[in-house]
Amino acid sequence: MTMDPLYLAFGDIDYELAVTRKMLSRVPTERFDWCPHEKSWTMGILASHIVDLLWWQVVTLEEDGIDMSQPWPKTIASTQEELIAAFDANEIKLRSVLENTTERTLVEPWTLSYGDQVYFTEPKSTVLRRYGISHLIHHRAQLSVYLRMNDIPLPPSYGPTADEQ
Repeated sequence: MTMDPLYLAFGDIDYELAVTRKMLSRVPTERFDWCPHEKSWTMGILASHIVDLLWWQVVTLEEDGIDMSQPWPKTIASTQEELIAAFDANEIKLRSVLENTTERTLVEPWTLSYGDQVYFTEPKSTVLRRYGISHLIHHRAQLSVYLRMNDIPLPPSYGPTADEQ
């Protein structure tokens, strides 16, 4: 039995997107402005950034890079409903792009820059894993701390939580 190389490399994305959506669905609209520390993002900004990381994954696969000196679309949700709607829209786009992604696409170079300053150039597969999927998981973990600090029950991610067993 042969497995699709894309699935072998990124098959966990289905699981990670489902867990992420559950986590985002716990963010209450009335806590969007809550912030754990003056150096931290608010809960709403953090949750919106997580949604934007799906856009980042799409751009990783469709483009040759991002110039961070140029404006890019950012989710500005003010309610949980808007947050989930933006997530769902980004997920649909990401899944469509993934369906059309080939092994050849994954080895193409991708560059992160700010104007003339190049931060890195790496294969799209590395960028997708590190700055798309792993980055999403990192911020989702931060969001779980925000939720816990607000006594909001956490959904399971890699096993049961103290809230749901």
